[in-house]
Amino acid sequence: MTTRNDSGSVGSAVRRVWKSAQLYIGFHRDPSGRKRDRAKVWPPKNASASIHADPGEQEAFLVVKSVDTSASEDVQIRIRPDKIVLRRDCDTCWQGVQVDAFSVMVRTADDVYIKIGYDGSVTRQTEADETTVDADGSVFKRTDYAEAHMSGDGVTVSRRTDTHVAAITEDGVVSKLRGE
Repeated sequence: MTTRNDSGSVGSAVRRVWKSAQLYIGFHRDPSGRKRDRAKVWPPKNASASIHADPGEQEAFLVVKSVDTSASEDVQIRIRPDKIVLRRDCDTCWQGVQVDAFSVMVRTADDVYIKIGYDGSVTRQTEADETTVDADGSVFKRTDYAEAHMSGDGVTVSRRTDTHVAAITEDGVVSKLRGE
């Protein structure tokens, strides 16, 4: 972000959100192989950790501390063999991000899930509905009451309910009761 300071000169303003990062390894079993009630957390001396094949046995994670010590907005970055998970306790911000080989998924504070696929598709999901924008620009909307679709080029629009089907196409308008 480029801003002007009090003297009128152009400078770069950075809002500091994070102040430190510490790598930890969580051991979920004791040296004799018994499952612990709570993981033993250890900061490796060389700041390097292998990624265990079973996160239930051992996991590597990074704790990034917030500048605001009164807020519980610290981030945990869990590094797993198949994905990276970011978790944050925040009532007004994103609460989780999961990155795997095929997608990035974000959980917001109000339990909305946003998934970005490897192909550029985006899905927004709540308890009540789901909206998907496919890579070709097609839009799908699903609720408990109806499903709607618009083609990527905007030429075809359709809606389906339990009792009715309607569509607008290049050839005209179709509207009929289902089962006719």
